[in-house]
Amino acid sequence: MPTPPASPAAPGCAITTCRGPRGCEHRALDPGDLPERLAAALAALDFEAGLARLLGRPPRRHELFTVSLSCCPNACSRPQIADVGLIAAKRPAADPSRCTRCGACRDACRERAVVLSPSGQLDAIDEGSCLACGACIATCPAGALTPGRSGWRVQLGGRLGRHPRLAEELPGLHGPDAAVEFTLRAARYFLEHARPGQRLGDLVARAGARAVAGLKK
Repeated sequence: MPTPPASPAAPGCAITTCRGPRGCEHRALDPGDLPERLAAALAALDFEAGLARLLGRPPRRHELFTVSLSCCPNACSRPQIADVGLIAAKRPAADPSRCTRCGACRDACRERAVVLSPSGQLDAIDEGSCLACGACIATCPAGALTPGRSGWRVQLGGRLGRHPRLAEELPGLHGPDAAVEFTLRAARYFLEHARPGQRLGDLVARAGARAVAGLKK
């Protein structure tokens, strides 16, 4: 089994990546240098100094700002319980005219998001159910399903502890530049609005993920 890649360093933060970059078969999207870009951006923000000012002392391990990056919706790095979670996504583009009615896409989809006609012809993808993992694309032998939109799902405000909560997801798929920017906005919002003992999840619960990310309602 491939070992997880080394996490890039960002003082005051804990950045976690899944093992996808080392060849996991479920990889939906190659992160490229995104982990290193996230670390550099947070380091440039001098987040550790801001966190120390907030706490009145150096932060302890459990007080670090957590960022988790997962290369597919299996989310082995647990982005749903991080302050900022990034999940890779690859949405399929459907071309029913190329469908051979083999049913491989339906069998590959664990969410049952592939919609077939009564005759077994590819009809559509139910985007409400689709997790954009890319499994149907990989298994289609006829090219009826090809890579469409790809990017990163951005989730804010997850945590464990005494009062656990799952992160809230921002709408849409986002490129690497936007993923870095949303992470920085969340970090700045935390430093500006948090009180000692709070996590980003407390602020998201109060204001909503869109407000924390600087998006219009």
